[in-house]
Amino acid sequence: MTATAPDTPAEFLSYLAPTAALRQFSVDLPHEPRSAGRARQIARERLAAWEAPHTGGLVDRVVLTISELMSNAIQHGASGLDGRPEIAFSIRFLPGVAIGVRVEDRSSAMPVLREHRSAEAVDGRGMQLVAFESTCWTAEQLGEGRGKAVWAFFRCVSTCPSSAVCGL
Repeated sequence: MTATAPDTPAEFLSYLAPTAALRQFSVDLPHEPRSAGRARQIARERLAAWEAPHTGGLVDRVVLTISELMSNAIQHGASGLDGRPEIAFSIRFLPGVAIGVRVEDRSSAMPVLREHRSAEAVDGRGMQLVAFESTCWTAEQLGEGRGKAVWAFFRCVSTCPSSAVCGL
């Protein structure tokens, strides 16, 4: 991996700032269970169209993370009728460098990374999955009454040999 590969959320956000090379897509989705499946489908289609590398299971890891972030937004996010989108989903791709996914919901409750869950627990592992599958993640408050956004970032090294796990 090159010395310029991003490591922290701030570095990923810097790399994924709008430029001519950046590919990005955003969509507003309703606060309902089928939106998670729609976000997975959109991500697979976009990443295929952008020719994102599959090395190290990158696309599968991105899609799994999107599924978890969307499920969290559906389960824990607030819904309302004030005309604002209930869940905003976006994906950014800078070829050979990084992928970032963002899920914005209307709840101000920040995600919690729970370190220890019992084997009998039926929930509470979502952010562990996000932390495991992504290079790093972060969350931000969007301001009074606007909710939050959760980002997950992935290194994207397209020249990695197929036998290696890229970006980890």
